[in-house]
Amino acid sequence: MATISVPSVGSSTATSVAVRRWLPIVATIVVIAVVGMVLGKNPPTWLDAHVKPWVDHVYKWTVIHRQSAWMFRWFFSPIGSALRGLNDGALWLLRAMRWPGVVVAFAAIGWRTGGWRIALVGAATIAGCGVLGLWDHTMITLALMIVSVLLSLLVGVPLGIACALNDRVEVVVRAVLDTTQVMPAFVYLLPTVILFGIASPPAIVATMIFAIAPAVRLTNHGLRSVPEVATEVGASFGSTRRQLLAKVQLPMARRSVLLGLNQVIMMAFGVVVLAAVVGTGGLGQDVKSALDKVNVGNAFVPGMALVFAAIALDRVATGERASERSARPNGLLARPAWQLGLIGVGLVGLVSVISNLVGVNEFPSALRYNPAGSVNAATRWSNTHLRSGVPLVGGTKSFSDFMVLHILNPVRDLLTNSPWWLVIAAVVLVAWLSGGRRLAVLCGACFVGIAALRVWPLAMETLSQVLVIVVLSVALAVPIGILAGRSDRVERALRPVLDVAQVMPAFVYLVPVIFLFNVGRVPGVVASIVYALPPGIRLTSLGLRQVPVGPREAALSFGATPRQELLKVQLPLALKAVMLGINQTIIMVLSMVVIAALVGAGALGLETVYGLTKSEIGRGVAGGLAIVLLAIVLDRITQTWGGARRRHH
Repeated sequence: MATISVPSVGSSTATSVAVRRWLPIVATIVVIAVVGMVLGKNPPTWLDAHVKPWVDHVYKWTVIHRQSAWMFRWFFSPIGSALRGLNDGALWLLRAMRWPGVVVAFAAIGWRTGGWRIALVGAATIAGCGVLGLWDHTMITLALMIVSVLLSLLVGVPLGIACALNDRVEVVVRAVLDTTQVMPAFVYLLPTVILFGIASPPAIVATMIFAIAPAVRLTNHGLRSVPEVATEVGASFGSTRRQLLAKVQLPMARRSVLLGLNQVIMMAFGVVVLAAVVGTGGLGQDVKSALDKVNVGNAFVPGMALVFAAIALDRVATGERASERSARPNGLLARPAWQLGLIGVGLVGLVSVISNLVGVNEFPSALRYNPAGSVNAATRWSNTHLRSGVPLVGGTKSFSDFMVLHILNPVRDLLTNSPWWLVIAAVVLVAWLSGGRRLAVLCGACFVGIAALRVWPLAMETLSQVLVIVVLSVALAVPIGILAGRSDRVERALRPVLDVAQVMPAFVYLVPVIFLFNVGRVPGVVASIVYALPPGIRLTSLGLRQVPVGPREAALSFGATPRQELLKVQLPLALKAVMLGINQTIIMVLSMVVIAALVGAGALGLETVYGLTKSEIGRGVAGGLAIVLLAIVLDRITQTWGGARRRHH
C-alpha cells in the first residue's frame, strides 16, 4: 500500500517565516539594482543637492553683511565678542601669573585633589612645557581650554540635572547627543566659522559642542545612580526638591560629575588643538605648521608640550580618584573647602606678585631644552637605515608599499570601481540583516545623500581606509584585550600605556608615524590604528572581567579547557562589550580621517581641511557632511551588533 507523506507543520511554518523575512529584502535589492542599472555606474548628474554653491553663497553673504545684518549685530557678533573677551582675559591672567604662579597653581590644585604625588606630577608636567621652550604658546592653548571647559560645564551640568529629573527631557537630549557624538570634531568648525568668523570664538563654540556630551551624560548617570533610599530619607525630613538636589543627590553623584569633568577636558583638548586651522595659534598651530613642512623635529616639540599639558590637566582633575584616599584628611586638608581655596589663591597670588616684582617674565633659558635637532637627526638616521635593508622585514618602505599595493589600493578600487547602486544595495542588505528595515532605510538614505553631495569617489576612498583601519584595529585590540582580561599582570602592564594614550590629543599621533614613514595614506592609517586601539582593548578586557563567575565555574566543572572556556563562555557573554569597543573604534577612526589628511591621507579629510584653509567653505561642508553620513551608517550598524537585534518585518 502506498504511503502518503504529510508535510511537517513545523517545516512549512519555518519556510513561511523565511519567505516573509527574505522577500522584502530581495525585493528591495532588486529595485535598487534595476533603478541603478538604468541610471548608470556613477551617480547621475541630476542627483545633486547643490550644497557646495549654496554654502559658498551663504558664506560670502555673511562676510559682506557681518556688520549690517541684524542676526550678526544683535546675536552672533555679541556672542563672538564675549567669547573673545573671555579668552583674552584668561590669557592675560595666565601671563600675569608668570610661569612660577602657574606652576604653583597646578601644584596647589593637585595637592588638594590627590595629595603630594599628584601635585608633583601636575607641577612637573606643566613646567615641562616651559622646558621645551613653548611656555607662551602653551598658555594660549591653556586659555582656550579654560574658557571652553568652564562654559561646557556651565551648560552641560545643568542640562544633565534636567535630564535626571525629567525623562522626557532625557529622551530629547539623548537623541541630540547621539547625533553629535558620531560627528568628527573637525566638522564642527565649519558652521562656526561661517557664524563667528575666525580665531578663538569658533574654536570655543566648536569645542563646547563636542565636549559637552560627557558632562551631560555623566551628570545624568550619577544622579540616577543615587540610591532611592537616600532620597526618601531626605524627603522624610522635609527637604524640598532643591534641597534634595543640593544636599543629597549632587554630593552623592560627585565622583561621576568629576569623571565628566575629566572627559570634558580630554575631548576639549582634541578640538582646541584642531582649531589651529582657524587661526587660534598656540601649540596646535606649531604642530600643523611643522607637519605642513614635513619637519618632524619641529612637530615633535609642540607635540610633547601638548602631551605634558594634557597629562597635567588630567592628573589634576582626577587626582582624588587616582589616589583613592578613603581616610578622613588630617591637618591642613581637614579645613573647609572654601578656606583651602582662599589659601591656594593667596599662595598663587603671592608667588605671582613676587615674580612680577623680581621681573620673571619668561621661562629661564638655562632650563630650556629643544630636542628638535636630535629628533631630525634620528629621523634622517631612520630614513637611511630603517626605510629599507632591514633583515627579514625589509623596512618601513616595504611595509608601506605592501599596505598600499595589497590592502589599501584593492579595497579602494573595489569600492570606487563598483557601480554606486551596487554599493548602496550592499549597505542596505547589511543594515537590514543587522537591524531591520528602518535601519536599512536610514543607511540607504545616508548613502544616497553622499551621492547627492557630489563627493562619491572621495567618500568611497575614505570608506576603504576606514574599513581597513577598523579591521586591523580590531585584529590587534581584541587579542590584546583578551590577554588583559585573563591576566592581571598583562592588565597592570597595559594600564599606564593606555592611560597615557587616552590623554594624548589625536593630533600628536601623527608625529611619530612621520618619523618612520613618508607622507601618504600609510602614516594616516598607522596613526589611526594606534589612536583607536585603547577603547577596543579596554572594553574587551572589561567585558571578559565582568563575566559572572558561575558560568565559568560550571564550564570548568564539566571539563572545559581554558580555550573552550574562553570561546564558549567568556567571549559570548562579553560580546556586547566587545562590539561596543568596535563601535567606539569606528568613531575614533572617523575622527582621525580629517587629521590624517594633514599627512597625505587625502579623500574627504583633505576636502574638509582644504575648505577651511582655502576659504572654500562649501567644499569643506560637503566633505564634512559626507563624513558625518558615513559615521551615522557605521555607528548605527555596529550598535545593533552590540545590543539586541530588533528587526521590523
